[in-house]
Amino acid sequence: MKSLYLSEWNAFIRYCDIPGDGETVVYLPALNCPAVANFLAVVTHPEMLPHHALLIDFLGSGFSDHSEKFSYSMEDHAKVVAEILDQEKIKAATVVGHSMGGTVAIMLALSRPDLVSNLIVGEGNVTPGGGAATRDIASHTLVEYVREIFPQTRKDLFQAATDGDSIASLLSGMWLTASASSLHGNSRSLVNLDPSLKAKFFNLSIPRTFIYGEKSLPENSGEVGPDAPEPSELKSHGINIGVVPNAGHVQMLENLDGFVSVLIQAMKLPHNKRMQSDASTPRR
Repeated sequence: MKSLYLSEWNAFIRYCDIPGDGETVVYLPALNCPAVANFLAVVTHPEMLPHHALLIDFLGSGFSDHSEKFSYSMEDHAKVVAEILDQEKIKAATVVGHSMGGTVAIMLALSRPDLVSNLIVGEGNVTPGGGAATRDIASHTLVEYVREIFPQTRKDLFQAATDGDSIASLLSGMWLTASASSLHGNSRSLVNLDPSLKAKFFNLSIPRTFIYGEKSLPENSGEVGPDAPEPSELKSHGINIGVVPNAGHVQMLENLDGFVSVLIQAMKLPHNKRMQSDASTPRR
């Protein structure tokens, strides 16, 4: 694990640097999720070709520091990721982001196009409004959330984990180290995204893939959402579609093999033109 001191926010951000002979892939995790919880099983999957991987813990989560000076906006998270890539002298990387990490990945591609050559977004928010969890968190004041809601949420997650809920077990563990105020700040930023983000995402000229869990497809869920846009609209703007079978939003945890299969296809996309083809549905 490496670290980078961010003088502007008087905090260290930390990330795992996993050596490999292939291209560099940067992995950006979901809301306050340690990157290893999101992606270690993906990086070490036997079907993944060896590649150089960076697994980044956002400020306020995982092994990274919380900073009272940091805004916890998606734009500032992207700025910090760029500082890591500059420190590592990495250019033109494949960037994979899940959920909140997908939104940060889009922000990074927009603000520092020299750093991103292939953009892979797993149900990242592309419009304002947030998902159910972020909407609930953002509906509370900061003081109320930190003092009352977050402690109760952790108790509820622990109880659900003891009852056998595997996702609750993961959240219970990763939110032991998460900053409550960063959870609130991240959620407010996702709920209040710039409405122009989707159009900017559409106008990027690099290869882009949007990955859905099969259960999250609007045709199956019954609704289009900030992190589940209409697939035909994405395809009309040259964005490839990947679908992880038998999975919902937490794609790589619900069907690791399916997620890896989609990811491998997305990583093979050529870097010199927009792709119009639809990524085929992976075998489980």
